[in-house]
Amino acid sequence: MTSQSSKAVIQGFFDHLAKGDLATASALMAPDMVYTLIGTGDLSGTFHGMEEIAAKLFGPLQERLEAPIRLKLKELIGEGDRVAALATGEAQGRFGPYNNTYCFVFTVKDGHIATLDEYLDTVLVETALYGRKLV
Repeated sequence: MTSQSSKAVIQGFFDHLAKGDLATASALMAPDMVYTLIGTGDLSGTFHGMEEIAAKLFGPLQERLEAPIRLKLKELIGEGDRVAALATGEAQGRFGPYNNTYCFVFTVKDGHIATLDEYLDTVLVETALYGRKLV
């Protein structure tokens, strides 16, 4: 895929998330997608396929939030089938505000998201979502 077409897929993904259209956003994810949340916390790890991603990442995350994270896309940077998305998110976690900064690195294949590596403030995950004092 070209950089422009890969970026269009990711822009569409974020646009659908912003509208709360999770079904259409999810349809842009390949069924065998690999999602890696960088870090060593309870939510961190590499998840294979939409079933595992939903059960081991999205489900546990939603249980710790009062409402879905409101993501705001700041910038897309792409080359070929790889796209980096810089974004911020706002939500209320069980133990305080969960306002994180993200770098999502996507690989797009055949018009779908094949891989996603998520970089974020993992200390904020632990404090706002799990109530752990790390400092």
